Amino acid sequence: MKTDRLIPSMFHRRLALLMVFFLLGGGVLLARVARLTLVDGPGLLAEAERRLVSERWIETTRGRILDRNGRVLAMDRPAFDVAVDYQVITGDWADQQAAVAARRANIDQWLELSPAERDALIEVELPPYRAQLEAMWDEFALTAQLPREELERRKSAVISYVQRMAVSIWERRRLARQRELSRERETMVEVDMRDVARPIREQREPHVLLHGVDDNVAFSFRKLAEEHPGLTISDGVSREYPYETMEVVVDLSSFPAHLRKPHMKSVTVRGVATDQIGWMRDRVFEEDIDRRFKATGIEPADDPGRYLPGDSVGSAGLEKSLEVALRGSRGRLARRLDTGNVDRVEPVPGSDAMLAIDIELQAQLQAILDPALGLTIVQDWHGNLEDRLSQQLAAGIAVIDIDTGETLALASTPSFTRDEIETDSERIFSDPILAPAINRAFGRPYEPGSIVKPLVLATAVSEGAHSLGTMIQCNGHLFPGRKDIYRCWIFRDRFSFTTHSNQVGGPLDGETAIARSCNIYFYTIGRALGADRLAAMYTRLGVGEGFRFGLEPGQPGFMGRLDGSALEATDAYFLAMGQGPVSWTPLHAANAYATLARGGVTLEPRLLRATGESQRTVDLQWNKTAVATALEGLRRGVNEDYGTGHHFTTGEGRRERIFNAEGLRIAGKTGTAESGPIYADTDNDGELDRDADGHLIAVRSGDHSWTTVLVGPKNGEYRYAISVVVEYGGSGSRVAGPIANQAVHALQQHGYLPGGGS
Repeated sequence: MKTDRLIPSMFHRRLALLMVFFLLGGGVLLARVARLTLVDGPGLLAEAERRLVSERWIETTRGRILDRNGRVLAMDRPAFDVAVDYQVITGDWADQQAAVAARRANIDQWLELSPAERDALIEVELPPYRAQLEAMWDEFALTAQLPREELERRKSAVISYVQRMAVSIWERRRLARQRELSRERETMVEVDMRDVARPIREQREPHVLLHGVDDNVAFSFRKLAEEHPGLTISDGVSREYPYETMEVVVDLSSFPAHLRKPHMKSVTVRGVATDQIGWMRDRVFEEDIDRRFKATGIEPADDPGRYLPGDSVGSAGLEKSLEVALRGSRGRLARRLDTGNVDRVEPVPGSDAMLAIDIELQAQLQAILDPALGLTIVQDWHGNLEDRLSQQLAAGIAVIDIDTGETLALASTPSFTRDEIETDSERIFSDPILAPAINRAFGRPYEPGSIVKPLVLATAVSEGAHSLGTMIQCNGHLFPGRKDIYRCWIFRDRFSFTTHSNQVGGPLDGETAIARSCNIYFYTIGRALGADRLAAMYTRLGVGEGFRFGLEPGQPGFMGRLDGSALEATDAYFLAMGQGPVSWTPLHAANAYATLARGGVTLEPRLLRATGESQRTVDLQWNKTAVATALEGLRRGVNEDYGTGHHFTTGEGRRERIFNAEGLRIAGKTGTAESGPIYADTDNDGELDRDADGHLIAVRSGDHSWTTVLVGPKNGEYRYAISVVVEYGGSGSRVAGPIANQAVHALQQHGYLPGGGS
C-alpha cells in the first residue's frame, strides 16, 4: 500500500493514526471553544455580568389629581402588594421540586439513567408538589376574597405578558447579534433564536397578583408565606378618591314654590366627578403598552416606567388621558455580588395634575340635580309631561369662567361610583334611558334650540346679512297664506294665535326679538344669512371639531347632515333656530355665551390648569354693536316681565320668577329643542319593543329643555357662563330654568359671586 511505503513501521503508522484522531477530536473542541469565545462570547459575558448583579426596582408614586383649590381628588395610599414567584405562577416550581426529589432518591444510578427513565421517576414525585401548589392557590384566593376564576385570569395575564416580553427581547437580541456577525464577516449571517433565548429578568422575579391590600390582609398573607413557597409581601399603594362621596347642604328656600322649604336639606352625593377624574384597572392591555411607547418613544424593555404584571393603569377619565404624566418611572437598585458596590437610580414620581374644577361646587351642583330634591323629577307644574309624572330626568350643567375659559363644574345626573362599576355595571353602561355613564354636560350632543338666537344675530349683522336698524314684523308665520309651517311659538291656540308684533305694537328690533324669542325674526335673518354661513358660525364655536379638552369621550357635536350631503337652503331656517342638522353640548353652549361676553373672542375651554399648552383663541370679528344688542336682549329676557327667561306659569296659572338671586347681573335665554325618541329593548329579546300594530314603542320622547345664562356682580362684568340641559324635560323655563337658578345660588354660596357665603 502507498501508506506502507510512506510509513514503513507499524508503530509509526499507529502513531500517525492516533494523531489524526487527536487532531479531529481536538479540532471539534477548538471549534467549540472558538464559537464560545468569538461568536457567543459577548453574549455569555454579558449574561455572566448580569448574574453578578442583583437588581431591584424602587417603586415610584403616581401623581395626584387636585381640584382648583388644591383639594386632593386622587392619591396613592401606602398599602401592600402580594407577589408570587414566576416559577410558582407557571407551575414549573412543582416540576423543579419533583426533579430534585427524584435525583436525591436515585442518586447512585441517576447518571446511568436515560432521559425517559429520569422523566418517569420525576413524574412519580410530581403529584404531592402539584397538590401543594393547588392548596396554596386555594388559600390565596380565600385570603384575598378573590374568586378562583379571577385568580387564574391574573396568573394567565402574567404568563402571557412575560412570554411576550421574552420573545420581544430575544428577537431584539437575535437581530442585534445577526447584524454584528454580518458586519464582521461581510456576509449575511442567520442567528437562531435558541442561541439568544436566555431567561429574562421577568422570568426570575415575583409578580404582583394582589395590589394595594390593607394591613389585615397583608398579615394573613405573611402567615401564608411561611407555609407556602414563592409568596412575597412588599410595600405598595392603593388609589384613593377622597371626594367621591360628599355630604352637601342645600338651601331649599330659593327653590320653585312647589318644592320650596324654609330649611336646609342634607344630600349625600355619590360619584362626584367620577367620570371626569376616572378610575384605574389592574389589567394592562396591549393598547396601554402601545400608547405609552408612542408617548415616550422608549422600548418597553428599556423603559423604567413600563408596565409589569400586577401594575395598575388609568382606565377612564383623566386617570387614562394623563396616564403617562401621572405614572412616573421606577428607580433601580443594583448591587454587584463580586464587589459589593451599589448603584442606585432614584425613582421619578408622577406629575400632579390640577383641575379647573372646584370639587365642592361640582358636588353642590350634583346635589341640586339629585331627584330627591325634585328638580330632575317630572312634576305636574311642568305642564306638558303629565303621562310621565315622577319619572327621573337626566340632566347636565356646565359652568365656565369667562375670563379664563376654565370649567368650574361639569355636573351630570344620574352619576355613579367606582364601586358601582363592578357591582352595578348594567345600570351604568346599559341603561338606554338614563345612561349614567354619559356626562350630559359634555358627553352627549343635543339640538340647541332657541338659546342660539343671540349668536345668530351677532353673526348675521357681522356678516352683513342684517342691519340692526331693520325692524322685522312678526305675523305669527313666515310665509303668507301658510299658517301651519314656520310659525312663531306664540302663534298657537293656547295663546289665542297672537303675535309679537301685536304685543309690542309693531315690528321688532334685535333686543326685543331675543328677549321675547321671536321665531319669525330669526327665520328671517337666518334666511338672509344662509345655511352655509350659519354652519360656519357653529363650526367656529367648536361644533363638530370639539375642544382639546383632555377627556375621552368628549363629544364634539355635529354640524351637517349625517349622510354627508350638502346643506339645503331650507336648512337656514332651522339652523337659525338651533334645530336641524346641528347638535352641541352644554359645554359648547356655555362656551358660546362666554364668547359673546368677551365680544366675540373664543377661548377654548380648559379642564386642567397650567398645562403649559397654549390655549386656542380666535377673534370672530363680531360687530361690537351687534354683540351689545345681543347681550341687552339676553338681559331683558331674564329681567323684564315679558322675557321668556323671566318667569313661567304653573298649571294653576300662578307666575313663578325663574331667577331670584339678589345683587347680581344676569342675562340669559331659555330654549326648547326638538329631539328624536329613544327606543329600547326592555325585554332583552334582541329586538326593539313594538306595539300590537308593529310600531316601535318610544321609552322617551319629547323636547329637550335648555337654559343658558351669563352672571356677574350687579355693577360689574359677567364672570361666569352657565348652561343647563334636561333630556326630554320639555319647557326650558319650567324645567331647566330653575336648575340654572340654583347653579347661580351655588356660585354665590361658594364665593364666586357676591351675596353668598363660602
